[in-house]
Amino acid sequence: MPPSLLEQAKGGDAAAIAALMNQALQSKGFTVQGDRQGDCLQLWLTAQTLPPQAATVDYVRRGIARLQVAALGVLQIYGEQADHQQPGWGVQIDLRRATAEVIQLALGSEPAPPPEALIEAPIEAHEERVEEPVSETESAAEPTPSGSAPGSIDYAYALLGLDPGDSLQKVEGTYFKLKALALREGDRPKVEELKKAFHQLKEHIENPPVIKPEATATPQPPPSIDEDESLSPVERIELILKRQGVAAQVSSQESQLYISWLAVRVINPEDAAHQVHGLLTQQTLTKMGFHGIETLVISGLSRDHAVVWQKTLPLAK
Repeated sequence: MPPSLLEQAKGGDAAAIAALMNQALQSKGFTVQGDRQGDCLQLWLTAQTLPPQAATVDYVRRGIARLQVAALGVLQIYGEQADHQQPGWGVQIDLRRATAEVIQLALGSEPAPPPEALIEAPIEAHEERVEEPVSETESAAEPTPSGSAPGSIDYAYALLGLDPGDSLQKVEGTYFKLKALALREGDRPKVEELKKAFHQLKEHIENPPVIKPEATATPQPPPSIDEDESLSPVERIELILKRQGVAAQVSSQESQLYISWLAVRVINPEDAAHQVHGLLTQQTLTKMGFHGIETLVISGLSRDHAVVWQKTLPLAK
């Protein structure tokens, strides 16, 4: 049986720690991203307004203390405003020292925090949202774009040292690795450039451009999903879900249809499962090539494809 999210967090998994904080702070409008470089844990807390530094740092420190995270020496905490290109503030805490003094990182002057403080929200294991930690063995060398116009998709791929066609998961992992490096070096322009490139690639991958066919004298409308014989039944379901903003993998076995996606992409798994169930209940699965399907098995996966949550829902006959 795979370890629980809480067990992963206590073991020092940055993704699991961030997931627990996301569950606790979601109702307050905060999102948390985590990364681990050796014994250094980095956490980014983002909200529509800049998170108040003192309350945020105090909350994170107490949460890490309760978890008793293994082999953790340095804690870096960053506060970000959602519509800003770089963090508003950043601090570093050396947990190996008895005083554990909070040191300001060189990210520029700190904006005045809003009066509203973080509400007391315990870090507990509920539904799981998992980010992949960056491997300690990965190189942090910065790629150098060449031969591409700034602002183009090719330039964004080159800036992150990626190739066109790389998955969104790889784009995310590379972005957070390079962002952490730039933050440690205090290179604010690089952080902004990386963030722009990441969001550009994310939009490009999630909403790929439509390649229009050459105009003909009598243009024909494209076939519907049900009529497109070039698609397999699995591809038809995946396309239906993709048009709803869900990048999922689909398979079937006997009377069950399996649908899975990365847990990190879903904040509320139960709602998402019921939305997919409602969508597919309205579709005629038999017409799309599936026969005898009675149950949907919807799963959220970690980066290594382990099941972190699962929902089984019957299909209306």
